[in-house]
Amino acid sequence: MSKEENKPKILNTQKGYLALPFGEGQFREFVKGLLGKPQTITKRIIGNFEIELSDLQNFHNLIDQRISQQNNGQIIQLTTQIFYSDNSSVILSSYDELLSYNEVKPVVSQMVKMNWSYLIKFEDKEAPEKQEIELAIITSDRQFYDDTSIPYAIINAIGQFTITIEHTARSWGSDIESLLVNQIKSITNKESKIRKYINRKSDEIGIITALMFLLGAIVSVFLSTKSYNTNEVSRVTNFIEQTGVNDDTKLNYLLNYLAENGQDFLFVKGQIYILVSIIIAIVLGAWVTSVANKRERSYLVLTRESVKFRDKHKSKSKNNVYWFFFSLIVSITAGLASRFLFLYLTGI
Repeated sequence: MSKEENKPKILNTQKGYLALPFGEGQFREFVKGLLGKPQTITKRIIGNFEIELSDLQNFHNLIDQRISQQNNGQIIQLTTQIFYSDNSSVILSSYDELLSYNEVKPVVSQMVKMNWSYLIKFEDKEAPEKQEIELAIITSDRQFYDDTSIPYAIINAIGQFTITIEHTARSWGSDIESLLVNQIKSITNKESKIRKYINRKSDEIGIITALMFLLGAIVSVFLSTKSYNTNEVSRVTNFIEQTGVNDDTKLNYLLNYLAENGQDFLFVKGQIYILVSIIIAIVLGAWVTSVANKRERSYLVLTRESVKFRDKHKSKSKNNVYWFFFSLIVSITAGLASRFLFLYLTGI
């Protein structure tokens, strides 16, 4: 026997081995929990908001506290991805990075996607299972963002929250959903009833404004034509009934009157006026609709540039309701002015 064979063999237990705190049966359930396809809960909440860095931190603290207290869960990872106005993004890989986050680039933050991964051992399970929570916060300016699996869309320039929970316990997933929904509702801004009604009926208001303007133009042409005909009949009748005028003069007057063809000329003027009124009605209707449809922006105030962006646009949005009523007044005034202008041009 050689000296090499007499040497004791040393087993390296520090390389390529992993110690897990459960037996073979539990390990099998643990792997199934990791690899098995979980159930998914999705929820979308539309609302206006101003989210700061402290609000993102509060979301994590809220979730982590609930899971630690009720489920004795262990966090695997928290990732926070922030999207900017220049189509760039940054990924923060821990809560500590989220706490110390400070963006120096002059960009506006438009979207945040937070993802939590937990290992949780439920009472009816033998081994812990992986649960995932995703919260996407999208501002009004992030018109469309498309993940590989989940689309996020902005409707009517309002911010939104999208919750996605992949779970293996339905009651736990519903509890986390309710927790997040209540927190989101507590930080979203409430719109006034007048503003909400105007936004909801913006299309109808614009169409009614255009139709009222056009209807007023049609009524104006009808009344003008009726008044013109009445005046002309009265003028011709008075001339014919004059006793000092002979029949030849009356006949020549009638022939000259027919040759002038004033009624047809008035008809052409009326048609031109209606055509111009249609164009103006479309323009006014579109303007009123756009003003009525304006809604408050949502803001992710995570950078210094975002603070400037928010302050600039909030000062402009304060007068949205006043601009709406101003557009209605302009539409009414334009309608009345066009009628007087038509009467002046036709000489009635």
